[in-house]
Amino acid sequence: MKLLANVLLAIICFFVSPLYAANPFPDPNTVQWWQSAYRYSQKGWINLHIEGAPYERGLQHGRLLAPEIADYAQALAKFTDPEAPVKTWEKTRRVVNILFLNGFTQEQQTEMKGIADGASAAGARFNNRPLDVTDIAILNLSNELDELEDALAITPVSEQNKPSAKVSQSASVRKFGGPIRCNAFAAVGPATKDGKIVFGHITMFSLYPATFYNVWVDVKPSKGHHFVMQTTPGGIQSGMDYSINDAGIMLSETSVNQTKFDSKGIPLAARIRQAQQYASSIEEATAILTNKNNGLATAEWILADVKRNEIALLTLGTHKSKLYRSSKKEWIAGAEGFYWSNNNTKDLDIRLETISSVNDRPSPVAAFKPEQRDGVWLKMYDQYKGKIDADFAHKLLTTPEIVVSVAVDAKYTTSDMANQLTTWATFGPPLGAVRYPSTDDQHDFPNIKPLISNPWTILHSDTPPKTATTLTNAIDLHNPKNPVLPPPAPEMSEPDTKPAWHGTLLPKTDADIWLTTAFANYERIVALEKTWRHQKQDQQLTKNEQNHLDVKLFYYRSLYDLSARAGLDFPLAETKMNFRDDKWYDIVAGKGVLLLANLRNQLGKDDFDRLMDKFGRAQAGKEVSTAQFQTYLENETHKNLSSFFDLWIKNKGLPNASGSPFAIFTFDSELDHSLIVYGTQDDQEANQEAAKNLQQALKRRKHNAFVPIKADTEISEEDLKSHHLVLIGGPYSNRVLARFNKEFPVTFGAASFQANGHTYAHPESGLVMAGDNPQNRRFSLVAVAGLSALATLSITQEFAEGTLPNAPVVLLPNNQATVEYVAPASL
Repeated sequence: MKLLANVLLAIICFFVSPLYAANPFPDPNTVQWWQSAYRYSQKGWINLHIEGAPYERGLQHGRLLAPEIADYAQALAKFTDPEAPVKTWEKTRRVVNILFLNGFTQEQQTEMKGIADGASAAGARFNNRPLDVTDIAILNLSNELDELEDALAITPVSEQNKPSAKVSQSASVRKFGGPIRCNAFAAVGPATKDGKIVFGHITMFSLYPATFYNVWVDVKPSKGHHFVMQTTPGGIQSGMDYSINDAGIMLSETSVNQTKFDSKGIPLAARIRQAQQYASSIEEATAILTNKNNGLATAEWILADVKRNEIALLTLGTHKSKLYRSSKKEWIAGAEGFYWSNNNTKDLDIRLETISSVNDRPSPVAAFKPEQRDGVWLKMYDQYKGKIDADFAHKLLTTPEIVVSVAVDAKYTTSDMANQLTTWATFGPPLGAVRYPSTDDQHDFPNIKPLISNPWTILHSDTPPKTATTLTNAIDLHNPKNPVLPPPAPEMSEPDTKPAWHGTLLPKTDADIWLTTAFANYERIVALEKTWRHQKQDQQLTKNEQNHLDVKLFYYRSLYDLSARAGLDFPLAETKMNFRDDKWYDIVAGKGVLLLANLRNQLGKDDFDRLMDKFGRAQAGKEVSTAQFQTYLENETHKNLSSFFDLWIKNKGLPNASGSPFAIFTFDSELDHSLIVYGTQDDQEANQEAAKNLQQALKRRKHNAFVPIKADTEISEEDLKSHHLVLIGGPYSNRVLARFNKEFPVTFGAASFQANGHTYAHPESGLVMAGDNPQNRRFSLVAVAGLSALATLSITQEFAEGTLPNAPVVLLPNNQATVEYVAPASL
C-alpha cells in the first residue's frame, strides 16, 4: 500500500510541479544491500536506508557508506588543518572526549559505535587505523567544533570550567569564509494555496566539506519515530538541518551569530537527533532543543507539525530562547502564515548573548539589522500570500538573491509529501551554476571536486525490489563485505622498450612511402608487445596489455579510414606526395601499418620480427622499394606472397575490415566539421557546462579551432548528416545518443552501463566511446557519458588535461584505472 501511495504521490507531484519528471525506481545495478539496509545513488544524492536497534542500524550505515565515511573524515581533517591534518585530528579527538562525547545518549553512542565498526569492517581507515566512536562523533560535531573558539571568546572565564578552558586552543578550526549558512521558510494557513504547510531549506557552506552533504537517510529505528533527513557520511543527525518524521514533525535551521558556550550543556548534535527521533509535536521538539543547551552552532529553527497544521520559529541562544507559533498568530513583520530565517537573529535577548557583557566595549547588537534577503522573503510573501504552494517553493529557492553563490542544495516539501516522508530536492547550486574550487582550495585540498547542479528529484523511502540483478555487484562499487578499501588504481604506463628491429629505410619512390613509414611505426607496437611478454614467465599478455596494443594498432585504422571515407582513398601503388594536403599521408601511414600487422599474423610473429630486423639492418639508410621487400620475404620464407601484396598494394580499401573505424579523437583533425551536442532531457545545466568545457579543451589542444555547441533540441537532420557529433550526456539525457545508441558496443541502464563484460554503476564512473554516424558514415559519433552530472563534467576536464587514450572505447570507472579497448566487431 505504501508503494502504491508513493507512486500516486509522484504522479501528483508531477502535475503540481510540471517543470520536473517524477522519479522512476532506482536502476537495480546501483542498489547495494547489507541485510535489510540498502543504498543507491539518485541525482547527486546517496539514498540510504537503515533500520533496527541502535548498533544494528549503525553497522548497516557503516558497512554501506564505508568509502564515503573514510573520505569525509580525511576531508574534514584536511579542511581543519591543511598542513597537519592528522595531528589536528588527534587534538580534536581529545576535545570531543572531554567536552562532548558523554553528552550523547547511550543509544546515540551505540549507533555511532556501530557506524565505526561497520565502516572499519568494510575497510574504512583514518591514518591507517580503524575508526572508533570518537571519529564518528567528530563527523557529527563538525558544526559545533567550528564555532567553539568563537563561543569561548565571548564566554566569561568564570563560566568556563577547567576542561573547556584547557582545550580552547585545541579547538581552533578553519573558519567558513562565505556567507553565514542556510535559508529556511515555512508557510501555512492564510499564506498557502490549500491552507496546508509548505516547507523549504537551502544549505550554504564551504566547497570542500559541502560536497559530502548529499546523504539522504531513511531511519526506521526500533524505538521512536521513523524519520528521514539530509546528513553526511557517518551522520546520525541532520547537521544541515532538514528532517521529517512520521509524526509529521519537520525541522530546519539557519545559523546565526554565535552565543556563549556552556560546557555543561548537551551537544546540539545529540539534541537534534533526539528531536528527529522522538518529538511528536512542536512543544516536544522545542523542549528537546532547549534542554541543557551547550550554546554551540547558535541557530534559528523553523519547525512544522503536519498533523496539527502548525508552523513555528524558534530562536535558540545558549540560555535564552524565543518561540513564535502560528497557532498563537505570533507573526513577524505582519507576515501572516509565514516564517523565514536567513542568519540574522530576530530576538534581542539572543543577540545580547553574542557579546561577553553589556558593560564591555559597545556593540551594535541591540538593534536588529535586516539583510537584503529579509526584504526578498517578504516581497515574495506579499506577492504570493494565499497562493504559496510547491511551485512557489521552487521559485523562492531558485531566486538569486535568496540562493547566493555558495548554496549547496535546495529542498522543499508539502504536508501531503511530508506524510509520505518525501521531498523535492536538488543537490548542487540550485541556479544551475558550477562551483569550481579556487586556486587556494586546489592547493590545500588536492582531492577537492567541483559542486555541480543536479536535476530536481523526489527523495523518498520506498524499498527497491531485490532482484537477481541487484545481487550482482558492479565492479566499480565497493562491496560492503570487503574488509579493504582499495586505493586508487595506477594508470597503465608503457615501459622502456628495446628495438624489435633496426634500420631507418628510405623510400625509392612515392609508392614506397608506406613501407618506410610503417617499418618505423609498427616497430614501436611490436617492441612494446615483446617487452611485456618478456617480463612474464609464461609470456602471456594481460587483458589490459592486449587492449592497449589493440588500441595502438587501431589508431592506424582510424587514421586511414577517416580519409578513405571522405572519398580520398587510393591504392598504395599510386601514392603521390603532395605538399598541399595531408590526407594522402594518413592513407599511406594508416594502411601501411595494418598491412604489416596482417603480414606478421600470416608469417608468424617470431619469423616476421627476425626477417624485419635482418632486412632493416641490411638496408639501413638505403632506398628500398615495395617489390624489393616482397622479393626478400618470398626468398626468406619460400612463400608466394603475390596475392597478399596485390590485394593490399594495388587496391583501395582494407581487406576484411569490419566494424566502426573511429576512435574518440578521430574527429580532432576535422574540428571544422564537428559539432558538440549536449543533452537536455536530464542534467541539462551540467551537460551544457560540460559542453563549454569540451569546447575550450578542443580549442586549446592544438588547432585553436572553435567547435560549435547546440542543444539536442536544436540539432537538424542536416547537422546530423554533415558533422562529427560529440554527444554530451547519456541516452537518458541526450536525445541523439538515445536515437543512435545501437551504434556503440555498450548497454546502458537508467544509471549504469555494461561494457567489456562488466557492469559499472558508481555515479562518478563514465565513458567516452566512438562509433559511426548512421546518418553519414563518413563522420563519427563520440559519446561523453557519465553516470552523474559530476562524472560527465569530469570527463570533459580530462579532455582538457590530455589524459584520455585515443581508443574506440574508454571506460573511466570510479577509483580504478582507465580501461581502453577495441570492440570485437572492429578488430
